[in-house]
Formats: sequence, structure tokens, C-alpha cells
Amino acid sequence: MGDRKRLYPTDRAVRFLVYVVFTVFVRYYRIRKVMPLEVRNLKSPYLLLSNHVGHWDPFIIGHLLPRFTHFVSSDAAFKTPVTGFFLPRLGTIPIQKNVRDTRAVRAIAGVIRQGENVGLFPEAVRTWAGTTLPIDPSIGKLVKFLNVPVIVSVSRGMNLFNPRWSKKVRRTSLEIEYRLLLEPAQIKTMEPAAIHQAIADALQHDEVGYQRAHRHTIHSQHRAEHLNHTLFVCPSCHRIDTFICKRNDFWCTACAYSLHIDEHGFFKHKEGGQLYFDNIRDWYDWQISQLAAYVRRHLTSQNENPLFEDKQSYIYSDATGKSLQKVGRGDIRLYLDRIEMHLTGRDQPIILRLEEILTINPQVHEKLEIGYTGINYRCIGGRPGVSGLKWEVAVNVLWKETGQWQKLSPYLDIK
Repeated sequence: MGDRKRLYPTDRAVRFLVYVVFTVFVRYYRIRKVMPLEVRNLKSPYLLLSNHVGHWDPFIIGHLLPRFTHFVSSDAAFKTPVTGFFLPRLGTIPIQKNVRDTRAVRAIAGVIRQGENVGLFPEAVRTWAGTTLPIDPSIGKLVKFLNVPVIVSVSRGMNLFNPRWSKKVRRTSLEIEYRLLLEPAQIKTMEPAAIHQAIADALQHDEVGYQRAHRHTIHSQHRAEHLNHTLFVCPSCHRIDTFICKRNDFWCTACAYSLHIDEHGFFKHKEGGQLYFDNIRDWYDWQISQLAAYVRRHLTSQNENPLFEDKQSYIYSDATGKSLQKVGRGDIRLYLDRIEMHLTGRDQPIILRLEEILTINPQVHEKLEIGYTGINYRCIGGRPGVSGLKWEVAVNVLWKETGQWQKLSPYLDIK
């Protein structure tokens, strides 16, 4: 079968270019792989499952495999110029986040039937704090349906090397371990729930615990920069989105609570005061419950004021049916039942009712994707460090409290 007749064909020139770049990349950063012979010698097709931490995960993990693998990626990644060029030419399979995308399942099955490999991240999103997120239970049914060998890979050190919140990679110790987890004969005898549990157990990794044990050095003078994409509630004054990060330090502009990140990635109080958390994982878990409680207090009192707002954000939409086009710039406000976009030069705001919002997903840097009825919006913060994550958490709390369970992000643990 010629490449043009195949599902998700690849461009050989682009594949070669990416191979050369990541050969240099892996050697330069001294990325280690642990790969037993049973994985090295495994014939196609197979399914690769991995924990998901960094932007470069599919490129690094795929590069280290002996055979080419088609990865599954969020359709939002296809909307930026660079990834929009490379991903289709690397045979990447697009999938919609937070919805049951049956087209993607058919595409995965079609690529497998072609005798080619597929790689996906069953957490569905990259972790914010380095701990493996809940695995979608549907992965058990997919594995059962495909009935091909399952390889798992676990990245250890990736949240120090290329955390989701950072714009830069940092030189440190990074190891990718591969393992043949399931073979077709095993899969046939297992129920989907048992397959799901085996995968969840195999992919579980806690970067904070790992780093406490190994104390790998992060060779960077930018260890704190952009951490405010992930940490958006101050543990001292409880204000939202008030942190500024510079080099290895970050501080709250509302109360001056000031921290330093040491060479191992742990937090130190700069003035010797109270240290609420010494790591990103525990702070992240606390702030999710803190923001959830804040939203519920607004619901109980039926407060008509905005829960929070991002000032002077850039707004894009695909309302024309084409690629994203700039709509304008203005303030975005979250209310109990809606999001309002107050654009400069317009008398009336754009109003997105929460009941009609389909998905809400923070992307890299200051980007927030909102899927609305018939239209997709992209909001980009007007200053460095604006957190899109706070929007996803708050809207998920509102959906949960108003019975819109089908929209909830499965990886958010909102009590």
C-alpha cells in the first residue's frame, strides 16, 4: 500500500529531519533509556502507553523506540504554526479533549490494521505537578478491542527536565524506562477493568518522591520561571494569580510571601519565615481544594461579582469556519453562570454561558482554549504567568455543582 493511500501518512523528509534533531537532542541532554530485549525485538503493530509530563514527551519517547510510532495528540496542538506543520507530517492522530472522540478510536484502529504502531498518553493531559494523573477507564476497552502487544514507558525526571509549566528545558537526570506489559494472549483472558488497573499501576510515578530519594541536580538559573502557570493561589494570603517568577525565585505581589527554588527543585522561604509547602505537588493539591471551596462559597451566597478576571487578554476564535482569527483584546471575567469577554472598542461583551461551554482546557504558557457551541475560542493572558489552569478548575467546580457531570475533566480530583 502506498503512503498516499494509508491513514495518517508521514513525510519522509520531515521524519528524517526530526530523527536527526532528536538524535542530537538526546545525546546533548544525556537522556537514558532502559529497554529490555523483549521490547527492542517486538514486531509491529503494538500500542505504546506512557505517562505524560513534558512538551517533548512524544518526540523523545518515540525517538528512543526501535520502530516508528504514530502518536495521538490534542487537536489544539494542530492550531499553532510550528506544531501545525510538523504533526500532520509525522502521522499524528488528532483527538478532542474531554469528549468521547469515536473518530480518533477508529483512526487508531485503522493505523494498527495497517501494521503500524500507535502511542498515546492515557492520562489525556500533561501533569502539572509531576504525579501521574488518573487513567481514563476506557483504555481497558481500547486495549481489548485492538488486541495487540502493549508497551508502557515511564519518564523519570521529566518534571525536572521539561515541566508542563516551563518554557525551557533544564539539564538534569532524565530516564525513560520501557516495559512490555501485556501480550494478546493475556489481553484475551482479562476484563477491561483489570487491563485498566494493570496500566494504571505500571504508569504510576511521583516525581516529588522520586526526587527526594535521588536528589538529582537541576542545572539551570531559571528554575522558578513560569511556575505561576501551575501555582496560582498564595498559601499566605489566599489571593489568586498574584505570583511573579524570576530566575530561581517567586513571590506574591499581594503579601510579599517570597520563595526560592533550590538546585533539587524544592522550595525554601527566602526570609526564613513559615514554609507552607516545600514542593509543587502538595501546594498544587491544596490549591485545588482551596479554589473549589472559594467557588462554592460564591455559589452559596449567590455572589454576583466575578470570581476572578484576566485583564487585557488577547482573544481569538474560529467563528469564520477557518483557522483561529484575532477577535480583539480585553478583560475576561468568570461569573457563576457565564464567562464574559469585555473587548476594547466594543459596547457589548461576548457572553459564554457555562451550560453551553463544551470544553475548557489550559494550554502551554498563558493560553486557554474554550470550546463553545459552534465556536472555539483561544484566550492568551495579557501578562506573563497568567494561569489558565485556574479557569479549568473553577469551571469544573461549577459544572459539578450544577449537575453537568459529563463535561468534567477526568484528571481533576475535585472533592
